[in-house]
Amino acid sequence: MNASLHPPSQGWNRAEESARHGSGGGRVPRIGLVLSSGGARGLAHAGVIQVLEEEGIPITAIAGCSMGAYVGALWAAGLSASALEERAREIKDRATLKALLDFNIPPSAGLIRGDRLRQHLERDVGGKTFADLDKTLIIIATDLDNLLPHVFDSGPVSHAVHASSAIPAICAPVHLNGRRYTDGGASEPLPVTLLKKRLHLDAIIAVNVMPASEDFEANHDSTFDTGDQDTRNALARLFRSFWRKVNLLARGNVLDTFRRALMAAQLRLINKEEAVADVVIHPRFARSTWHDYENFEQYLQAGRDAARAALPAIRELLHPQPPMKESISHEIAPSHSELELRAA
Repeated sequence: MNASLHPPSQGWNRAEESARHGSGGGRVPRIGLVLSSGGARGLAHAGVIQVLEEEGIPITAIAGCSMGAYVGALWAAGLSASALEERAREIKDRATLKALLDFNIPPSAGLIRGDRLRQHLERDVGGKTFADLDKTLIIIATDLDNLLPHVFDSGPVSHAVHASSAIPAICAPVHLNGRRYTDGGASEPLPVTLLKKRLHLDAIIAVNVMPASEDFEANHDSTFDTGDQDTRNALARLFRSFWRKVNLLARGNVLDTFRRALMAAQLRLINKEEAVADVVIHPRFARSTWHDYENFEQYLQAGRDAARAALPAIRELLHPQPPMKESISHEIAPSHSELELRAA
């Protein structure tokens, strides 16, 4: 990505004019925005939204799962892009994040309950329902009883986000209306098709913050890094050696194996969903783990950079070109003598 890439002022004016008056004097295109799952990587969604706001890109509807549901709900509830950045900057260190975690004892259903995270969201959305939002929003969770994706589009927003963000094995399933729900990323990590089926839209912009398969093959991704690198201190090395044996998330242990298997399925689903989106924005990160929210700046910047790089394609959604008419050949037919020469 080119961090110095900035759109020309003329392009910004065209986007703003389209948002106000519609493309070519017609109606404003109905554009949907899909925000993927991705843990801390999902902070990049806020960076993408900053660019969309700056450029006056009109967004009619949002679909999100997991962290994409969290960010999407805040934006749909009326928070500006700058307010989203302020929320991202609140998790300034690991201690701040831990204060938002309510650990399960015993952790048989999951390591944390997630109630504190839901209450953290409710500072901004309160008891709002989907009908109270400024933008149309759908949130996807996974129904553990019928093993299908579930679309929330009514009822309390915060509870839907809680269900969609319940990372399997990390968070306990969320019980709503007699059903059990877990992370929407388990079944629909990039719900482009679901949004298309739900709403009549002219185009969809998909934001995928998940890693690509080639990143793992080239060892360029640290999603599964648990921070147990070697150290020069002998006592620290001894402790880390012990910790690797009891830490379920350590490489090769049960939760690490589970998360890797889940991501293998997610990446295949994402590839299919990207193929049906009109524009795909894919922020990339030099280093990332699902829980390093304190590195908010790199995620926000990656989202901005990727969104700016996609602006030419996004502007085409606002000003679609008329279909090319089949060209009619005006070529003069060769004379009889010319045909004889070609045959010779």
